[in-house]
Amino acid sequence: MTDLYADGAAEANRTRAHWAVTALKAFGSETGQNYLDGTLDVDGDILGELGGDLLADLLHLARLNGCAPEIIISAGLMHFAAELDEERAEEIEPYLEMAQAGGVELSPDDFKWNEDRPTIEGREPAEWLDHMME
Repeated sequence: MTDLYADGAAEANRTRAHWAVTALKAFGSETGQNYLDGTLDVDGDILGELGGDLLADLLHLARLNGCAPEIIISAGLMHFAAELDEERAEEIEPYLEMAQAGGVELSPDDFKWNEDRPTIEGREPAEWLDHMME
């Protein structure tokens, strides 16, 4: 296996999403839910149906093996949050470096996330930095 992070955290998460599509496609072929074409472009309703069914079946598997289903959900959410944090840290790093070079105090906690875009005090980070360095 190659280094998952060779192209950065965002690309690593895209790879993880591809793994999920592969699993959902295989699951769908077993259940007759042949909705996926192998791309990451998946309709939300289809993802909810197919992903929900797969998750329910994983929880049945957990229960049958003496594992509390909540552990599966908790572990999945923990991994997702940590992997998203890695991606976001990588995305804001250039702004932190620019702030440091310009003598502007800025920390990761100053960033808020609007969907998948970072903001600082409601502004795009580059705009905020330009304003602070004037």
